[in-house]
This record gives sequence, structure tokens and C-alpha cells, in this order.
Amino acid sequence: GTGVAPFRGFWQQRLFEIQHLGQAPCPMTLVFGCRRSDQDHIYREEMVEARDMGVFTEVCTAYSRDQNTKVYVQDVLRERLAEQLYRSLHTLRGHLYVCGDVTMAQDVSRVVQEILAAQGGLSLGQAAAYITRLKEKNRYHEDIFGVTLRTREVTTRIRSTSFTRWQEAKAGAGYV
Repeated sequence: GTGVAPFRGFWQQRLFEIQHLGQAPCPMTLVFGCRRSDQDHIYREEMVEARDMGVFTEVCTAYSRDQNTKVYVQDVLRERLAEQLYRSLHTLRGHLYVCGDVTMAQDVSRVVQEILAAQGGLSLGQAAAYITRLKEKNRYHEDIFGVTLRTREVTTRIRSTSFTRWQEAKAGAGYV
């Protein structure tokens, strides 16, 4: 439900460009997931309006508690959008934005890796490297919550880097 909030800015900007700047819509698919459609689909009206105005080519939903079999975003990607996802990322050089819970983001990443392997004839290792390159090229974006940082490790790394740079600067100035 609320994980999609960071992505709202993208569709609101696109809607503004279409309505006020006369820009033509471009292909964009939204895959949205939440537990219950009647309780958790909090931006439903905005999504429908955006789709109707041409912002989205398609809006796909995954409700995990509305039926007996749970359906998640990664299931929609695997079962309905695998070919489109591969074409968007590989052929069209598109972007993938993943917004939401860290567990969902990990599951989506795993499924994207599987899709890239299957559609592109890659090994899972090659597909993982492909995802890494997408991230390096700022074409695979994640805005996730629920991450527990390894605070000590991160702090130690930052401090050791800063200390090393300080030592280098000091040595360069002839203070050592």
C-alpha cells in the first residue's frame, strides 16, 4: 500500500507534462501490490486517473489477501510481464523502480534475475551481473524501507576512510 508513495511523484510529474506541456505519453507499467484491495489500495483513484490520462500503459495489481492463493508483485512480473520486462530493460533501455518493503524488493530482484536469465538466455550469475550493471547505470532503482543497517560496519568503514584521507592529507602537507 504505502510503499508506492515515492513513485507517486513520477506519475504526478508525467501527468503534469501530458496535461500542461503537451508531451506525449511514453510506455510505463505500474505493478502495485498490497494485502487487501478494499483496505490497502490507498491511491486507487489517482492510479486510475493517471492510467486514463495516458500516464500508464497498464496498471497491474497484486492483492495478497483477497483470495485463497496469495499474489505478490513478483508473481505478476513472472506470470504476466516477463517478456515485457525483459524487452523494456534490455531492448528499450528502460528503467525499473522498486518501491516498498525490503522483503518485497529482494523477492522482486530475485524474480527479475530469473526473468533476465530465462528471456535473455543467461545464467543466473550473468543475470545478477546484468542487474548490477543496471544499478550502476541508474536504470534499476530501489526506494525501500525495513532495512536494518549494519551500523557498526558502516560507521567503521566511514571513519576508516575519513582517517585514511586525513592521514594522506597530513602526509602531503609534511606533518607526519
